[in-house]
Amino acid sequence: MKKPTFRALLLLLALLTVIPLAGCQEAPTPQETDPVTDPAETDPATDPATDPATDPATDPETDPAEEGPVLPTVHYGNSEFVILTRAQTEHLEAIWIESVTEKSSSLHRAVYQRLRNIGYKYGIAFDARIESPSNLVATNVKAGQDVFDLVCDHGNTQFSNAINGYFYDWNELPYVDLSADWWSREAVREFTTVGGKFFTGFGDIGYMSVGSGGCIFFNKTLLGEVQGLESPYALVDRNEWTFDKFEEYVITMDSNMDGDNTGNLNTDVFGYVTGNYLGTSHYFHATGYRILTRKNGEWKITIDNDTTNSAAFDMRELVLDSGAVGFINAFDYSPTRKVFMDGRTAFVSALVNDAIFFAESDVRYGILPFPKYTSRVKGYPTIVSAGTGLYTVMRNTSQENAERISIVLEELAYDGYKTIMPLYYDVVLSYQVLQDEDSLRMLQLIHDNLILDVGAFLGLPDNVIYTAASDASSASLSQLYGEIESQALEKLGTWCDLDELWEVMGQS
Repeated sequence: MKKPTFRALLLLLALLTVIPLAGCQEAPTPQETDPVTDPAETDPATDPATDPATDPATDPETDPAEEGPVLPTVHYGNSEFVILTRAQTEHLEAIWIESVTEKSSSLHRAVYQRLRNIGYKYGIAFDARIESPSNLVATNVKAGQDVFDLVCDHGNTQFSNAINGYFYDWNELPYVDLSADWWSREAVREFTTVGGKFFTGFGDIGYMSVGSGGCIFFNKTLLGEVQGLESPYALVDRNEWTFDKFEEYVITMDSNMDGDNTGNLNTDVFGYVTGNYLGTSHYFHATGYRILTRKNGEWKITIDNDTTNSAAFDMRELVLDSGAVGFINAFDYSPTRKVFMDGRTAFVSALVNDAIFFAESDVRYGILPFPKYTSRVKGYPTIVSAGTGLYTVMRNTSQENAERISIVLEELAYDGYKTIMPLYYDVVLSYQVLQDEDSLRMLQLIHDNLILDVGAFLGLPDNVIYTAASDASSASLSQLYGEIESQALEKLGTWCDLDELWEVMGQS
């Protein structure tokens, strides 16, 4: 089988069109609709403009992305370009590598070289402030300072600061082309405000745009020891990789392994290990629903319906009642990764980028999309973690500096598209980390089904979603959401009113 290139795998995301948002409404919980028979208006499958048979962007001979961005020839006299970024390793390394050694990976060398090349070309001296950006962003804006040129931070934090009016509208960045293949069309569509403003960039600037996709890794050796158990790859291919089938496999695998029955992640064995957000909440998007959905030009919270409530109970039953699942109530997933790397679980919820950790173990593993709730769900919806790094520009940036920043952003993203993302996908993941051609097909499937749920980034509210599936004392998803619905609608209203707030504050 000829392995597809990363650029080919970007096709579905590259073909998504930008749909302007026409309105927003604080509405009661909407009536349930079937996400299969009543597709969302933003579903690319329903948009004839994205038909690969007619869209010239699908023809590699006419692909304008091969020509790159049209940018001015300028030199900024080695002026400082300050990146404010959090210290979390994988997100930091996706954008900033200060130096390399003989032991540095090819990926890190590429990130490092990208900064050097752009710095030399435009006379830019890159520097990084590595700390918690949130308070510094507020302080910078309130003081009217123009200290930070680019902010890379946790997605939820970026949206919180966007609601506070701290960021620059990317539509006013003259050399950023949000329709280009190196920017996520899904992000442009989902993150654009009601009035058409766009504050949080996402795309090929950092390879975690792919690495933050949720998935399942499985131990091929353990599954192979159970006679008659079909490869999960075949189930995915036949559209049968569903939650019921996954539950069956988890319980079967747990019963075929000898553990100490303590449930201790340090000593026991499990059919599946997961955490309170990574995996435990993925059941929700596996139903085909999103937390926040745009219908008929209005934003509505679509958490509460019969399907999502049923899925929450099913996930809770598997996690808490089956005895086959190891669960950690924390946001540090190194313990669940260790269980997998020790060979003590058949399945583990993870992010795509966790393959780099697993490659350090002796486990023979494969990668799978998170199972869809039922076979009627279209594709295998793959949520991008709301903790992934998003990119923003400070709102008090001067017009002159905005021009400089836009040139650098476009070069960073384009170079990421041309060099770093293919390296990450084709070399680091495909050849060095993933171990068979079936895994490569699964990785393509995961990539093609990536979704960005603006509701998750706004926190509307993902804690209710994972609590409903992981807390034995909690009520149903519907009841939990009912308790905080007023707060959720208030936050949605703030998001919908952001354009008015932004105009009142005025851009300087």
